[in-house]
Amino acid sequence: MIPGWKEEIETEYLGFLMEQRRATPAEVAAQLGVSEGWAVYWLTELAREGRVRILGVEPVGDRETQVEGESLQRSDLRGSRPAPNPARVLREAA
Repeated sequence: MIPGWKEEIETEYLGFLMEQRRATPAEVAAQLGVSEGWAVYWLTELAREGRVRILGVEPVGDRETQVEGESLQRSDLRGSRPAPNPARVLREAA
């Protein structure tokens, strides 16, 4: 491996985010000339390191989203299971 490659990539991402303050993964990808999936990967890595915050996600579409090929109504997304305990999730992630 080439020494410093990871730091160089992180510097590009952080530099863009410092200028923009907020950006979608698609905007980051377009600016850096990478796929959106690649941008999501690096943004996730930076979030794990505590260097960026991921502020939200949302389902695709207005009324429906697809889950393994099945139509899922927005009402189906609520109440199906209790929310996880945040403290337990953080402990398990550490």
